[in-house]
Amino acid sequence: MIFPDQPGVYLFKDKSGRIIYVGKAKSLRDRVSSYFQKPLNSPKTVELVNVYRKIDYIVTPTELEALLLERKLIDKYQPRFNIVWKDDKQYPYLKLTTNEEWPRLILTRKKEKDGALYFGPYESKSVRDTIRLIKRLFPIRWCKESPLKSRQQPCLQYHLKRCWAPCIGGINREEYLNFCNAIIQVLEGDLSAAIKLLQDEMEIAAGQKRFEQAGKLRDRIRNLSRMLQKKPGWVPRAKEKEGDTSVWELKNALNLKRKPRRIEAFDVSNISGEDVVASMVTFTDGEPLKSDYRKFRIQGIEGQNDVASINQAVYRRYAGSLSKKMQKPDLVMVDGGITQVRAAEKALKDARLKLPVIGLAKKNEQIFRPDRNVPIALPQDSPALKLLMRIRDEAHRFAITFQRASRRLVK
Repeated sequence: MIFPDQPGVYLFKDKSGRIIYVGKAKSLRDRVSSYFQKPLNSPKTVELVNVYRKIDYIVTPTELEALLLERKLIDKYQPRFNIVWKDDKQYPYLKLTTNEEWPRLILTRKKEKDGALYFGPYESKSVRDTIRLIKRLFPIRWCKESPLKSRQQPCLQYHLKRCWAPCIGGINREEYLNFCNAIIQVLEGDLSAAIKLLQDEMEIAAGQKRFEQAGKLRDRIRNLSRMLQKKPGWVPRAKEKEGDTSVWELKNALNLKRKPRRIEAFDVSNISGEDVVASMVTFTDGEPLKSDYRKFRIQGIEGQNDVASINQAVYRRYAGSLSKKMQKPDLVMVDGGITQVRAAEKALKDARLKLPVIGLAKKNEQIFRPDRNVPIALPQDSPALKLLMRIRDEAHRFAITFQRASRRLVK
């Protein structure tokens, strides 16, 4: 197998397909090839290479996201070689010293009950890479002193633009702690929440005419946003990971609070404004759940009015008897642009529900949200966009099939 020269996560599997080791790489090609270059650096690496049967990988947009995904996959699958190596008690943690007035992000090998926040454990190289990348995004202080002392002149890190210099009053404590909260969100893998925190701070700073600070925040937001959109999405090579990867990317791209594991999508079909029907299809973890497909005959709407038809179908799904019989989705989707999206949003409000809703317009395959006039454009080969297109097309197919069957019944 040829591995790409891109950041990502690789997964060693045994003969039964079980994941036995998860690692991250700045370059998948270079890192994976290092396992097969003699001499190998430890007996445990020798054992891993001897027992594995397959290596899968997932490309990530950035090195930091590879680090975050590695940690999540280790926690989820508990691969035995990761656990064995962790049992050596050499794995360090990341410690955010929230028990200090001006927190620092440091490496530690001992987890204590001291009021600080701990993340990990990580491999030694991974934890150092994480600190480096986090501090590039959020220039919190590097100095070791505790408590932090006031100074007349800042250190070199300030002049290198690597620190906001709280020691000279370069940032107030409330703003500093908000950046620490953003760091927490990133370390927990929620980049969208981190961006939202920074956007709120930027708006406050701009409103108070602190334009220099707002500009710095804008740059941080831009850097984080690039992490979500820089590459055409994570490219999975492990088949069972495809749905998870697309859903994960979709959560980040749409800035959702939770992963849209269950998506319900609506479409309308008619012939010159007659025999109007609507369809609803359901996907869970990127796969169709046909037992939860539903059909609607649109009633009381004259002529070709897709907007009113979408409104009716969405309302009947979430306000009628179906609302008590079926699980609520993480994301509602309609075929169309901003007008259809706002019609669906109104139906949800009338049904006294607050669910995220989007539309996917066939022209340019752009994503619309009710709170934005400007559509979201994902790369054409993005796994998230491909998933939405697949769901939209399935809703359209189901609506057309129902509409044709209805015409036959009438005849």
